[in-house]
Amino acid sequence: MTQTTIIGNGTIHSMDPDQPNPDWVEIRDGKILGTGVGLAPAGRRLDLAGRTLLPGFHDAHVHPSLGGLSLVRCDLHDLATVEDFVAEVAHYGTKNPHAPWILGGGWSMEDVPNGIARAEWLDAVVPNRPVYLGSSEGHAAWVNSKALELAGIDADTPDPVDGRIERDPDGTPTGTLQEGAAYLVAKVLPPTSLAEAAEGILAAQSLLLSLGITTFQDAWVERATHEAYRSLDSAGQLIAKATASLWWERDRGLEQLPELIERFSETGRRYRPGSIKFMVDGVCENGTASMVHPYVGTHDDCGLVFISRDMLLEAVPQTMAAGIQPHFHAIGDRAIRDSLDAVAAGDPADAKRVRPQIAHVQVVDPDDIHRFAQLHVGANAQMLWACNDDTMLDLTTPRLGEARNRWQFPFRRLIDAGAHFACGSDWSVSTANPFPQIQVAVTRLMPGMDAPFQLEQAITVEEALRGFTTGSAWINHEEKNSGSITPGKAADLVIVNQDPLSAPDLASTTVELTLVGGQVVYEA
Repeated sequence: MTQTTIIGNGTIHSMDPDQPNPDWVEIRDGKILGTGVGLAPAGRRLDLAGRTLLPGFHDAHVHPSLGGLSLVRCDLHDLATVEDFVAEVAHYGTKNPHAPWILGGGWSMEDVPNGIARAEWLDAVVPNRPVYLGSSEGHAAWVNSKALELAGIDADTPDPVDGRIERDPDGTPTGTLQEGAAYLVAKVLPPTSLAEAAEGILAAQSLLLSLGITTFQDAWVERATHEAYRSLDSAGQLIAKATASLWWERDRGLEQLPELIERFSETGRRYRPGSIKFMVDGVCENGTASMVHPYVGTHDDCGLVFISRDMLLEAVPQTMAAGIQPHFHAIGDRAIRDSLDAVAAGDPADAKRVRPQIAHVQVVDPDDIHRFAQLHVGANAQMLWACNDDTMLDLTTPRLGEARNRWQFPFRRLIDAGAHFACGSDWSVSTANPFPQIQVAVTRLMPGMDAPFQLEQAITVEEALRGFTTGSAWINHEEKNSGSITPGKAADLVIVNQDPLSAPDLASTTVELTLVGGQVVYEA
C-alpha cells in the first residue's frame, strides 16, 4: 500500500465552508484522503512548523503563453524608465546579433511621457533591424522606424477601425501603435516556432508554481499556442493544470465558431480548452475602453468597440448552446453592458451550465451590478489595479471624470449582490503573486500610498483568498477537483510562511512549498 503523508503542526485553511479548518491533512496517491482535528493517523510527516497550509491557487485570467515568451525574449517588465528600456534593447541586440527582429515587451505606458513611446529612441540603438515591443498591459506596441517601414506605415496610413497610430502634428507615426494598429506590424513578424512557444510556456509555468498557482486559465490562446500546450501535455511537461481560452478573431465572423468548437475535443491530461475569449474593448488609460458616454474633454469619443454588439448577440448564445464558456475582456461600462446583454440573449440554462465570465470589471454602471448574479456571470477581478497608482492618477481618472471614477472595480458591490467572484492576475500585465493583489483588494492601496482608492469597495482577506481558490475553481469548472482542502480532491497545496488571515503585512507572505498531486513541484 502506498504510504500516506500527514501534513500538520501549523495553521490550515481549508477554504471549504462545509469543512472546519483541520489540524491535519492526510494525502495519498495524489489525493486528499482525509482531514481531522486532534490526533493524526500514522504516516510520513510533512511538518508545517508553524507555517500555513492553503489549497493551491487558481488564476482565472493569466497569460502564460504571452508572458512566457517575454521572459525568453527582450524582457522589459522589471524596468521603469525610458533609459533602462533602451539600454536593455541595446544589450539584447548585442547578445543576439543574428536575430532578424528584436522581439519582446513589458514597457508600461505610465513610464513614458504622455504614454507615447517613440521610434527614434529605439533607432538610436538598433537602426538596421526591426524592433517590436508589446506594452505590459498588452494594448499597445512600441516599434522602431525599420518596423514601420516593413509594415508600410507612414503619415498616409489610415487608422484601423480597432486601433490608433499615434502621430506627431504633421501626421508622422511616433512609434506607438494602440490596440489593432499593432497588428499592422504584427502581421509581418516572423512566426513563433512551436519550440519557442513551448519554451515560453514552461518558463511561465515555473514562475506560477513558485507562487503557489497550480491551476490557471490562459486568457489568449491562438492556434499555435494551442498546439504548443498539446505538445507539452503529451510529453508530460505540464505540471500545472491549464485551461485555455481560445481567441475569437475580431476581424472574422461567425464562420470561425465551428473551427473553435472543433478544438474543444482536443483535450489532454493536464490541458483542455475551456472557453472562447471575446475581447470586446480596450483599456481606459489610452481611451480605447468602450464607454456609454464620451471621455472627459471630448465631444463624441466613447472609445473603441472591437467586437460589435450585434456580433456578440449572435455569437455568444451559440457559444453557450455548444456548451462553451464565453470569456469577455470588458473594461468600459458599455463593453460590460454589451457582454451582459449577449449572455441575456441566450438560454438561461446554457448560461448556468457554462458559467460566462467578464474579466476586468473595471467601470461597471451600478445598474448592471445585480445582473452578474441574475445571469450566472462570473466577475473575474484583477485586484492589483484597484488603487491610485500612476496609471490611475495620470491616465485613467482624468479621462473618466468624477462620477465614473466611483464606479471602478466595485468588488464589494459585486460580492454583496451575489456575483460569483473570481480572481486573475492578468500576468504579465501585472504581478502573478496573489498576495500583493489580495493586499490591494483589502486596503485599496499599495505599500507607500497614502490615499486608498474607493475604500468602500474593499473586501476581506478571506473573500480575496476565496477568489483565488474556490471562486476561480468555479470559473475553471474545477471545483470538484481542487480549490479547497476537501477529502477526495487533488492534493494541490501550498505552504506559506505566515497566516494571511492574520498577517499585518499581506504582501510579505511568501510561498515556501508547492505541491501538485501530492508531489513537491517548488521549494523555496
